Amino acid sequence: MVICFIGDSLTQGIGDELALGWVGRLARESFARDPQRARALTVCNMGVRSDTSARIAARWRQETDRRRRPGEDMAFVFSFGAADGKFDLPAEETLAASHAVLAEAASLGNTLYIAPPPAYDAAWSAHIRQVGQELCGICTELGVPTFDFHQPLSQQAGYMASLKADGIHPDAAGYERMAGLLHGFAPLARLMGL
Repeated sequence: MVICFIGDSLTQGIGDELALGWVGRLARESFARDPQRARALTVCNMGVRSDTSARIAARWRQETDRRRRPGEDMAFVFSFGAADGKFDLPAEETLAASHAVLAEAASLGNTLYIAPPPAYDAAWSAHIRQVGQELCGICTELGVPTFDFHQPLSQQAGYMASLKADGIHPDAAGYERMAGLLHGFAPLARLMGL
């Protein structure tokens, strides 16, 4: 099984002094729990700093096709939306690009969506929350399972404190909190053997 994690800098793990992000932590835990099963997984972190939904729409298919192996299942885990507000992507463009990406991915394999976490700045955080909710709505229409980072993390003082460097990227402790929450996301936990 090839699992492609596709998103922005928060998927990539920017700000994590251990260079793992939440994706690396989940992969590490999967290996620790069942090394034999984990060896059969290929985990591809395809997060790119500052990627908006439109930029992800332009790149995701070509990049995942390069990682597809004949006869092997592929899963797609998307997490994006935080950069759209920062780069003033119009809402209609965010929704159109996201719908196209998620619908195509769902037709190709197991597809999941994780709504982005909060920012320290209240206005940016509110925009991230709105985008995440709208994309979760699209996923509901498409039958794509979702998990929302924003709500639980915005209520954790420790997570919000972890954003002190630049207001959006947590430190290692913040990424650890993100990975911990994803244990409760059953579709992802099953994929990774958590």
